[in-house]
Amino acid sequence: MLISAVRNYVKARVDVVRQRLRENRGDDAGMSTLEIAVIALGLLLAATAVVAAITAAVESRLEGIQ
Repeated sequence: MLISAVRNYVKARVDVVRQRLRENRGDDAGMSTLEIAVIALGLLLAATAVVAAITAAVESRLEGIQ
């Protein structure tokens, strides 16, 4: 459930960036450094959330394994 929520969040952020690019596409068709940095930060936060969720799931089941 958490993974699908993270995936939906990332998809929504990417959609927002794409929409802004379509609106602002003029002489410069590429992304700015700030946009790339924001996207990278969002992906880093999403990856951190996924790792935290997996770690929590494994630790909660660890007692049953031993």
